Amino acid sequence: MISFAHSRSVLLIFALVFICSVSDARPIKEVPKLILISIDGFGFDYINRIGNENIPNLLYFIEHGSSVKYVKNVFPSVTYPNHMSIISGLYPESHGVVHNVFRDDYLNDTFHLDAFFQNFDSRWFDNGQEVIYSSNRIGNGLRETGSVLWPGGLTTIKGVQPRTIGRAFSGNLSLPYNTRIDYLINWLTDKYRPANLGLLYFDEPDESGHKFGPNSPEVTKAVRRVDNALGYLKQKLNESGLLGSVDIILTSDHGMLSVDKFVNIDKCVDSQWYTTDESLGTVLFIYPKKEFREKVLDGLHSCSNIYSYSKESDQLKHMHFQKSSRIPPIVLEAKAGYVITTNRAPKNLTTKGAHGYDPENVQEMRPFFAAYGPSFKSNFTHTQPINIVDIYPLMCEILGVEPAPNNGTLSEVKELLISPPSEKLSLSNLKEKIFETTGITFFVVLILSALVGGIYCIGAVRQSRITARNRRMFRRVTSPLRTLPAARALLQSDEEDGSDDL
Repeated sequence: MISFAHSRSVLLIFALVFICSVSDARPIKEVPKLILISIDGFGFDYINRIGNENIPNLLYFIEHGSSVKYVKNVFPSVTYPNHMSIISGLYPESHGVVHNVFRDDYLNDTFHLDAFFQNFDSRWFDNGQEVIYSSNRIGNGLRETGSVLWPGGLTTIKGVQPRTIGRAFSGNLSLPYNTRIDYLINWLTDKYRPANLGLLYFDEPDESGHKFGPNSPEVTKAVRRVDNALGYLKQKLNESGLLGSVDIILTSDHGMLSVDKFVNIDKCVDSQWYTTDESLGTVLFIYPKKEFREKVLDGLHSCSNIYSYSKESDQLKHMHFQKSSRIPPIVLEAKAGYVITTNRAPKNLTTKGAHGYDPENVQEMRPFFAAYGPSFKSNFTHTQPINIVDIYPLMCEILGVEPAPNNGTLSEVKELLISPPSEKLSLSNLKEKIFETTGITFFVVLILSALVGGIYCIGAVRQSRITARNRRMFRRVTSPLRTLPAARALLQSDEEDGSDDL
């Protein structure tokens, strides 16, 4: 017979095994928080050129964090393609946002940056890729992202849409910077559904750079306004207790170059032979009529101060600007300092600053990069540049989520991190370890439960039979008929039946 004391020993062993099986599981740390900030049109050269007295708050993040030599952004060096490359880690030919203005023949429609409501139309942006806010949610279904005016980062991509400030306000780039920050802080500190990722966009100094030129006092004033906003952000993070626990990445989409020269391509090509969706810019998309394609190419090749590329050209292949169906048959790029125009351009339209040029050849196009927070080294400057597509895998590393396929790498940006990726237990790996440990624990519990249950079943059956036999023995001893021969025979039969106990 198995005693209850022995059963208690089995339970004790079971408890010890269970405790040992879960002892390796590490507690999940607090969900990492990250703020990604884009300062539109802020070139890497602005930091030295603007003057330290105008950017004290930006310098705080740089001096107490990490920075790089510059960022290699993508062609064309304009707002929408580069903002999408930042949050997807892909080149424009892969993410499909190929310019600020472009056609989609399948949709039979045209995207235009001035039609801001199109930012909420996923047809232009949800092209099969993940972006950081969809990766953030996919990595952990409870995570939230808030996006303040991020170009191309307001709509649903891969089934995930970030919180936004509402369509009524989203097209209003005059929305005060402090108000934008208030929205972001409210999302990060939400009592019930706090966001762990925030995207914040500043439209300056890009607008002032176009209107007045990158070296103008107006640009310095615009930069100072952005810097004041960074100071307000720092203050609000400090008040909410987040300043020491949130990582902050500050970067840009492109720089700015002074321009004062124009090239009218209609002096080289008959304007009836082609169409274009823009009449002025450093990069123009040309759609030649089929029968005039070669004539248009020949005419553009003869134009001075521009580069003309057919879609099949090796140059576009080198710039990762060839595969998308949204890339036109002919791409024009102005030489540095020039702007391309057509006869359809407004006669009084002028610009003193421009971007869009191939950043590999025009260094003023290159953005800056700085990062601050618990994941980054302090007062560290990496002497090498990084690629703009490296920012997405870096953010995934910080957030502890698996990056989707992308064109970036951690080979350079890992130098900015306190804990290199190879030595860092990311949240995704931690979840895998906990999942594995939980799985092992589950099977151990299952087996031990079956074992203990079996032991108790056997013990219960044996105990039941012993109890029944004892009762029969008691009746036999106390019965007044015990002395009768027939009764003795029945009792003997009962005794024999009871001898088959397990």
